[in-house]
Amino acid sequence: MIMMLSAVPLYVADQERSKQFYADRLGFEVRTDAAFGPGQRWLEVAPKGAQTAFAIVRAADFDHARVGGPGPATLTCADVRALHADLTAHGVEVSEPVVEPWSTYVTLVDPDGWQFVVGEAK
Repeated sequence: MIMMLSAVPLYVADQERSKQFYADRLGFEVRTDAAFGPGQRWLEVAPKGAQTAFAIVRAADFDHARVGGPGPATLTCADVRALHADLTAHGVEVSEPVVEPWSTYVTLVDPDGWQFVVGEAK
């Protein structure tokens, strides 16, 4: 039986640039950074304590890999307004908070154009 979702791939143009963005600007931890076949690199980043990671994979290593667009996952935080202030201070492209009946959220964009909705936990 499948127990959990371990990693969601994000195809990127530059793994090092993405590593710096997710680790330095978003505060994710680097879980794995290792060789993955000839000339390839397996890089996983995740929010501290999260079960599921993003596998930051170089798009050039895979046929038909798409870079950017709507993110393949949504993210959750405790306080959207505090997150917005922190992301803005770190130079992250982020929308103003949007208040909806189901959540308050922002949308952030990574260096490759992946757009993630980050909602406040209820």
